[in-house]
Amino acid sequence: MPLPFSPPALLLLVADSQPRDFLVKFLETHKYTPLVVGHPGEILQTLKGQEQATVFVDCQNVSTYGTGLYAKIKVACPGCRVVLLCDKSHLDHRDLVKEAMDLGIYACLLAPFAEWEILALVRRSQVTRPPGRRQPRPREKQ
Repeated sequence: MPLPFSPPALLLLVADSQPRDFLVKFLETHKYTPLVVGHPGEILQTLKGQEQATVFVDCQNVSTYGTGLYAKIKVACPGCRVVLLCDKSHLDHRDLVKEAMDLGIYACLLAPFAEWEILALVRRSQVTRPPGRRQPRPREKQ
């Protein structure tokens, strides 16, 4: 049974130029149109009123603005998925990844980014989420 699709969820990229340029070109070749924003204030303004979105955030932005950025994004858009973009060659990024996962972000991608990983995250973000909490499946009578 095919999954229901809603209007495409907003894709936001907040990253340094190298990963940002790669992701924009890659997503555009697969018929996705990401919106590139420059700083957290723009992210929060853009996310207000959105039901769902996927936000790719570069580790450098988290280093600059702090991990409170995740909470601010979730307040602006509770159905938002935050994907952290890091480079495993930077030792300080390892701590940022661990902290982000402890705070419950959706995913973390380590450069060099595998194309299938990006597509899996983006395609998943385009599927409609049911409103409210999941209902437990009815148990079979025995």
